[in-house]
Amino acid sequence: MTKRQPTLRPRYRYVSVALAIMAVVGMASRADAHGERESLTTPADFGDRVLARVNDVVITGHDLRHAFEMLPPETQAAMRQNVKQFLDVLIQREVLYREALRIGLDADAEVRARLDQVRRAVLIHELSRRQQVQAVAEVDPQEERRYYETHPEQFTVKERISASHILLGTREEAEAVAARLRSGADFAALAQEVSRDAKTRDRGGRLFVMFRGQSSREFERSAFALEAGAVSGIVQDADGYHLILVHNHVPASVMPFEAVQASVHAKVVASHSEKRLKEFIAELQRRARIEVNTRALDDVR
Repeated sequence: MTKRQPTLRPRYRYVSVALAIMAVVGMASRADAHGERESLTTPADFGDRVLARVNDVVITGHDLRHAFEMLPPETQAAMRQNVKQFLDVLIQREVLYREALRIGLDADAEVRARLDQVRRAVLIHELSRRQQVQAVAEVDPQEERRYYETHPEQFTVKERISASHILLGTREEAEAVAARLRSGADFAALAQEVSRDAKTRDRGGRLFVMFRGQSSREFERSAFALEAGAVSGIVQDADGYHLILVHNHVPASVMPFEAVQASVHAKVVASHSEKRLKEFIAELQRRARIEVNTRALDDVR
């Protein structure tokens, strides 16, 4: 019978990939600097073939794919262009791991304590994840629709306007400009000619899209009261005297359910997950024998 070769164990899913990240990013940077970015096979293309051997351990396409999935998205993008080099990183990790075992680091009390903490964290995370998966299965479309209908404020597009203005220093100046507008003068041309707002003057007084709360109370009250195409009377605030032209006025509206369904689903799932996990923990605590030394806690205070 052929002796089965050991493969990289699942521990690699939980070991820090800082070395891999640094190596891959460094490789990508060097390739960019020399204009040499190879177009290589992606990890998924290797299947479970043996890619390398380190003493009695084989590194398979499966191992490479798992290591790839542990990386942040931006590093994955670089790694796709450096698959062969990334295999070298896995080889380096294996020889480092074997050396750590050879010198007995796995028997070090501090190292063992840290490994136990990692093991605990992984198990807790996986248990919580499975509770979340069950919570997802509990969500039904009718509940999503109810959430949408009872939380309209979360899916409302705020009232907004697009406008232009002319800023003057005195009421007399503002009255003179208002008279010219009533006589048919072009608003944008007048803004370029006389407005004291240096930021908007060159673009004919044009402002960005505005929501309530972004301007002075006086400016907002007048501007949001106008229909599209209307020009305000003289509006005074701390900046001076304004004449406002509203180009477009869009009232607040609730986005249709179809447009926000993914967001609604995520919110409902999050609510279910939180509730389910709290109930699960409460039940575990109820079944456990828990004793708290309140006197010791009081002494610490």
